[in-house]
Amino acid sequence: MRICFMFTALLLASASTATAGELTYQPTDPSFGGDPLNSSHLYQGAEIANTFKDSSLNSLFTQPTAADEFTSALKSALIGGAASQVTNAIFTKGAPSSGMFSLDGATVSYKTVGANVVITVNDGVSTNTLTVPVPPTP
Repeated sequence: MRICFMFTALLLASASTATAGELTYQPTDPSFGGDPLNSSHLYQGAEIANTFKDSSLNSLFTQPTAADEFTSALKSALIGGAASQVTNAIFTKGAPSSGMFSLDGATVSYKTVGANVVITVNDGVSTNTLTVPVPPTP
C-alpha cells in the first residue's frame, strides 16, 4: 500500500511539472525561408533521387537530315498549291455558291453567305471554320 501511495505521489508531482510550448514551423527549403546553407544539399539530394530520363526529349534536339527538310518543303509546296487551287475555285467569277473538296482525308467545304464565304475544314479529328469576305471581282 505504501508503494502504491508513493507511486501516486510521484506521478502527480511529475504531471504538474510538465509544460508545453508553442509549435512553430521552420522550413528547410531556402526557397521558402529556410536556412540558405541547405540549398546545395537539397539540390544534390534531388538530383540523385531523379533517375527518370525522358527519351522523347532526345528527338527535340536532333538535327533534321537533308531528306527530312526536302520532304517537309515538298509537303508545304503541295499543300500550298492545293490551297491555291481551292481559293481560285471558290473566288473566281461565276463559281458555285457552295462546294466541297477532298485532300488526303481532309474535307474542305465552302458556302457563300451574303457578302462572306464560310470555309470549313474537317480532317476527321477536328473542324475549323473560317469566314472570309468575298473579294471584289475586277
